[in-house]
Amino acid sequence: MHLHHQCITASPSAEWIVFFHGMGGDCSIFYKQLPAFQGHYNLLLIDLPGHGQSASLEGEEPVAFAARKVIALLEHLGLPPAHFMGVSLGTIVMQHVALLRPERVQSMVLAGAVRRFQPWGEWLVKRSLTFPLVHVLPARAGYVLFAHILLPRANHRASRDIFLRVSRGLRPSDYRAWAAVAYGAETTYTPLARRTNTIPKLYVSGAQDHMFLPRLRDFVRDEARAELVVLPARGHVCNIEDAPRFNALALDFFQRHGARALHAPRPAEGAHAGGDLVARL
Repeated sequence: MHLHHQCITASPSAEWIVFFHGMGGDCSIFYKQLPAFQGHYNLLLIDLPGHGQSASLEGEEPVAFAARKVIALLEHLGLPPAHFMGVSLGTIVMQHVALLRPERVQSMVLAGAVRRFQPWGEWLVKRSLTFPLVHVLPARAGYVLFAHILLPRANHRASRDIFLRVSRGLRPSDYRAWAAVAYGAETTYTPLARRTNTIPKLYVSGAQDHMFLPRLRDFVRDEARAELVVLPARGHVCNIEDAPRFNALALDFFQRHGARALHAPRPAEGAHAGGDLVARL
């Protein structure tokens, strides 16, 4: 069984971008990115297990299972090493693919990357998934709560409404499995921290991403070949809230780390250690 996916091809010689959506979403949430990229790259949009038109997890551990399915799909399609773009929980799957098969990843853009909840948010999610609340509260109520915790401000409403709308088809068992991943991201980030990263990574977060940005800063500061750009006055789903700036940043990054750019002289890269970059595009 392969994941449900959609290919949009620009040309046989174009490089590929693989898209990873967040929890409750599907590949349609990248509708603001497609016009900016489809003329330059071949695009592969995937519905992760339990989402969209892909089959349910059926009790499998979400991240490792999803990563294996993504790798199997890339091999089935015969894709060369590709750029990865993901949002929120999808960034954890991307990172896990990189742990398993780093040679398949050309570069990464991670929007609203999830490392770990703030302690109070972690407590709320855990309580909503533990007995007896998990059997009393409908999964939909848990997801609505989750969306409002991550996107609480008035200017987050558009992105919050989109995620609530596309999540209506999320199965209760799949919601609970993926929600548990949100506070267990260290199972992916701990082995990442033990390796010297070789993949160029651009993390893009909103300055109002109060749940994940504080701990993400610490990780990116120590990761080789990584940089963090913070978009002022934006929240967790910054690829929707500020699509023009996000798209420009991502397009520039992919072009700098494309196959042609690898053969051109460029300054040496190292760990990002100078604090946040602030987008002024």
